[in-house]
Amino acid sequence: MHNLSNESNKAQAAAAAMGFPPLNPVSSLFSLAQLFGSTKRRCGIYLLVFETGLAYIGQAVDVVRRFAQHRRNHDDIIGFSFKPALQAELNELEMELIFRAESLGLILSNAVHVTNIIGDTDFDLVVPVDEQDHWLNARQVLPTRDLTSPKIILPEPQQIRYSKQFSRFNAHPLSSRALALLKVYLSQSVPMPRRTEYSFWSVSCMPATNGAWPRQICVCAAVMELFVVGWERQDPKLLWSFVNVAEDVLLEHWRSEDELIAAFPFIQILKRGYRDAGRHQIGLGVSNGASMELLLADAGIAKAATALTLRVMRKRATIYGKYHCVQLANLALSSNDN
Repeated sequence: MHNLSNESNKAQAAAAAMGFPPLNPVSSLFSLAQLFGSTKRRCGIYLLVFETGLAYIGQAVDVVRRFAQHRRNHDDIIGFSFKPALQAELNELEMELIFRAESLGLILSNAVHVTNIIGDTDFDLVVPVDEQDHWLNARQVLPTRDLTSPKIILPEPQQIRYSKQFSRFNAHPLSSRALALLKVYLSQSVPMPRRTEYSFWSVSCMPATNGAWPRQICVCAAVMELFVVGWERQDPKLLWSFVNVAEDVLLEHWRSEDELIAAFPFIQILKRGYRDAGRHQIGLGVSNGASMELLLADAGIAKAATALTLRVMRKRATIYGKYHCVQLANLALSSNDN
């Protein structure tokens, strides 16, 4: 049986710090039935360790069946541990343990709840990693140009479907201001917006989800909102908006939330807990017509928005492409076209 000592000392220590029992060596096993039998609880959170030193934390109602599924896809699992939990507790406990594992320095192969996804992704095929690194780390916080990519062409039914909403957007008293904000956000915080449009990010226009906080635009990636602009229901001429950013990057520029609020006393700190945003996420909101323009113009906030956008887009394609309003996107990206 594979010796755990070389590859997983760090994982073993992290597991203990998170309250997991000692790792079981499982490199030669196809099932864990012998560990549970018919009496031990099988519902809970499990930890897998791979030969590479990577780890994975997941939830299972029946961990014996779940391990067998993992084994069919991975022949390099060498360690396993398990914490029983009630089914109603699984989602919250899984997220808590993933955050804890990252803080302990454990490198996870998970896709949700983690800060950065490990390994090759579909996004890397569209924007190579070296280009991502240059865009994220070497660029100035100025609008970038995606000059080599043509406009996308969506099926005519989708264009027709959102033409009425686009007309309503244009007729709204805040449309010019909302469009200006969208242009800034897309140009400085979305990598290669023409290349990544529709597959990795989308923008909805006057979405039907409008309720107490009516929305004009909503930029999404993966399974979360990135940037939203709307109007105050009591006064359509007053804007509200929020932008989600990477908190760890934000605090490289602003030493604390208190310091940030002192500089921008009109902002609201939003804690939302998106699954795809990981441990380091924070929302910055404004209301009653306050200036989102000032936030997006701040170098630290812009860099933090950029970092979160890239992290989320590397995780998966957006599920919101069917709501994409190409008319609004074309208008917002017009300054990026040849």
